[in-house]
Amino acid sequence: MDLTDANPVGNQLQTPVQAPRRKTSRAECPVDRDSPVYNMKHRRRGKAYIFNHECFDPSLGLSKRVGSSTDVSNLQIALYGLGFQVFGFNDLGVCDVRKIIQQLANEDHSECDCVMVVLLSHGENGKIYTYDSVYHSDELWFPFTSDKCPSLAGKPKLFFIQACQGSKMDKGTLMQCDSAKERDSVVEEYSIPTLADFMIAYSTVPGYASWRNTENGSWFIQSLCHIFKEYGKYEDLLSMMTMVLLKVATLGKGYAQIPCVTSQLIRRVYFYSKMNV
Repeated sequence: MDLTDANPVGNQLQTPVQAPRRKTSRAECPVDRDSPVYNMKHRRRGKAYIFNHECFDPSLGLSKRVGSSTDVSNLQIALYGLGFQVFGFNDLGVCDVRKIIQQLANEDHSECDCVMVVLLSHGENGKIYTYDSVYHSDELWFPFTSDKCPSLAGKPKLFFIQACQGSKMDKGTLMQCDSAKERDSVVEEYSIPTLADFMIAYSTVPGYASWRNTENGSWFIQSLCHIFKEYGKYEDLLSMMTMVLLKVATLGKGYAQIPCVTSQLIRRVYFYSKMNV
């Protein structure tokens, strides 16, 4: 429903049709309205949950994800290095995944900078497999919108999904490279969208397969951990994700992969060291 029309000179006029009014939720603002960076100076960095699905119920007809345990080990090292409290969950059923996600969203994150959820599994067309069933990836982040999880309002909510999104194979293209304002002190309120402050990174684009090495782990998680370890203390998150995309995009020979990053972040995210973490 469009609530405004433009007149011939471009002014915005309110249409007679009004959207239903909804009660506006309130949350404490963790950062100045015009700050270009998120407040990452809370007492704790926050929790990082890793859901690793390596084995599946035979009725699903899915192969074992050999090499996924390597991804978990690499993630634990990289995320500890960024100051996160890391928790791992292996081969859970769909009910347990939903329960744990909801419990995490229900926690008080007032003293935390952010939250992170990493999912390693089989998948297709926006759906993710658990040990015994399948669910839509939206279920991972909807419990964390600012109206449902006010203690994370205005804070980064980060989701990384290592899973296929289809069966298409990207054969790639062979590239030949040439070597040669002032602010007053008045306190004011402002609103943000409930879906602001999210970043959702898939290992591949919709419709395409995602590659995993049985010894070294998946291309996406390998690259993500490498970049986090190398640049995590001084580069901002989206700059690092660009590095991850480059690394994954140039790994293959004869086949290729490109991750898909959707950012609703409205500020830059830095994981500067914490003295008390």
